[in-house]
Amino acid sequence: MTPPSTEREVRRRRRYTPSFKAKIVAACLQGDDSIAQVARQHGLNTNLVQTWIRKAKRQSQLPTVPDFVPLPVPPSAAYLPTPPSTPGEICIELPSSRGTITVRWPVAEAAQCAHWLKGLLG
Repeated sequence: MTPPSTEREVRRRRRYTPSFKAKIVAACLQGDDSIAQVARQHGLNTNLVQTWIRKAKRQSQLPTVPDFVPLPVPPSAAYLPTPPSTPGEICIELPSSRGTITVRWPVAEAAQCAHWLKGLLG
């Protein structure tokens, strides 16, 4: 049995430059390798690298992902033009937040159409 050593090995905390930390954080966020793989490749503890990532996010050094991503929407029936009215027909198009409302009314009943429209527009 070996006697306990009276000399203690003094370990010093390693320090890393901000540019090195940024390089590691960027490598982790590229998504090619996991955070653990990047840490191992550079001889670092995974928890330390996770801490660097959290700090970078708090300091907003990372690109932010937008909350809303606009997507192209194909035209729906609401946006298609209405076919022209037939002779003897009144065609009224009313825009609304949900699309355009198209009302077709016979010309023979134009007085009723006018009364309805006055009531609608109040």
